[in-house]
Amino acid sequence: MARKKIKAKDLKKQRWAAIIAGVLAVGMLASLGGVYLAQSMGNSTPSLPGQANDPQPEDYLAYYKAEVERLETYLQEHEPTVPVLMELAENYRYLTFIQQVFFDDDDETLQDYQIKLASVYQSLIDLEPDKPEYRLELIYLYLESGGDLQPAYDQVTLLRQQLRENPDPLVHLSLVGILNSAGEKELLEDDLDWLYGYLDEKVTSDTASNEERFYYAVLLGEYLDDQATAETVLLDIMEQENEESQIYQEAMNYLNYLSGDSASIESGE
Repeated sequence: MARKKIKAKDLKKQRWAAIIAGVLAVGMLASLGGVYLAQSMGNSTPSLPGQANDPQPEDYLAYYKAEVERLETYLQEHEPTVPVLMELAENYRYLTFIQQVFFDDDDETLQDYQIKLASVYQSLIDLEPDKPEYRLELIYLYLESGGDLQPAYDQVTLLRQQLRENPDPLVHLSLVGILNSAGEKELLEDDLDWLYGYLDEKVTSDTASNEERFYYAVLLGEYLDDQATAETVLLDIMEQENEESQIYQEAMNYLNYLSGDSASIESGE
């Protein structure tokens, strides 16, 4: 299951910075709620120090190549740490995206970036094996690369086990999105049942945080065809939260999305 390749000619009327910001900001969460989360994130625009107001793809490519070289040189001289590896992964994600969109005739370079990015995620897993988001990113990268899928499914097996031992609803929802896109119906149904049981028990026993209740609403609205209950949960979250809190804004945006009012989400209002 590879993401649909975006052609540069389809994007030429858009600003490069906005395109890159949108894709990278969505990142892992894009698979969680499909169109909703893709619409609701990515309003910030990265800047290139010393660049003109309208940098071109080549400018971004040169900048992030230099950043990667700087970080890799640092790692040759120092022990790896999570912050440095996270920064390196971010820069490789930029390079991978730019290569896919604007220089898609050079598959060898793209594959090189993907291999190196996978190595960074594996290093993060080695340093912090209890953080499931690294394994999720690795799965997504393997599937995106369109090569041998067995490494992806090996990681899926490990991640599913990890999430049952140490639940993380956000990561689990993202995994559900990947399984759904990959057409893995048996695994998808099993994970939907497990995640619903876990969240429903917490919501029913009134031990769920509002963040967990929000994920419960997304699960109901996106995958379990229970929009009415999802809307009730979202309204309840909004009654309890301050209007300026992030969880209130997320609940309001998703409620608008469910009701068909996507205009405010697209504009970031």
